[in-house]
Amino acid sequence: MTCTNCGNKHANGRFCGSCGMRIAETGEVFQDGQTVVDATVVNAESNVHLENVGNLTKEYWSYFVQHLKHPSLSLTTKNDEFRNGFISLLLYAIIFGLSFFTALKGMALESIGADGSPSFSSVFLNVAGFVAICIAIISFGLFIIGKNFGPAYPFKQTLTLYGAHSLPAIVIVAVALFLLLMKSYWYGIFLLILSFIYILMLSPGYVISVLLSKKPKGIDPLHGYAAYTVFVIILFGLLFKLLVDSTVGTYLAELKAML
Repeated sequence: MTCTNCGNKHANGRFCGSCGMRIAETGEVFQDGQTVVDATVVNAESNVHLENVGNLTKEYWSYFVQHLKHPSLSLTTKNDEFRNGFISLLLYAIIFGLSFFTALKGMALESIGADGSPSFSSVFLNVAGFVAICIAIISFGLFIIGKNFGPAYPFKQTLTLYGAHSLPAIVIVAVALFLLLMKSYWYGIFLLILSFIYILMLSPGYVISVLLSKKPKGIDPLHGYAAYTVFVIILFGLLFKLLVDSTVGTYLAELKAML
């Protein structure tokens, strides 16, 4: 082998004994300090990641369309439904956070942000995190009540049901975001609130009714539903007590004042 830097010849070894330069192996060409072999590996890994993301997107879109039309499909067990249900709930929190920020910025709340507009990172992270906590409380309530008064589904299956039946809320909040971007703030905020009511009340209300109607454990489903309502109200009461003086509480108060 011959060193491409100084021309010194070597019988073996990966580095030149004269200048210390790495010696390219057969079929290996250096480009800007990186070998073609290394670059090919990096590109191949990148292509694999992109392909995986593309496949995941296609699978989720197929899931979204099917379960939006027939949410009861979530009652059947499939390997990818928990993942898709989790993605759905996370996606809602993200779009809600974006919508809330758009509403605040568009309505020019001068009390938030030094330049007269709210900070994206502050609003988005706080609001999306708040929505995620609310969804977690609902999921926990569905699991606990279903476990003690219903068919005792595992948490993954409970979350699967909740996620599949919350898809209409994603559609509503996406439309709300579109309206807010088009500066139709009143209609956008109305749909934003409607989507929040749907994902925290209507969707879980139906899910808990289904859970309690299947193999009830010695208690009437109505009593189980009442227990769920009281349990969730207590959890949300504790949450809002903690958030009264928080950043999220400030945003909600300012938005309420604007309305």
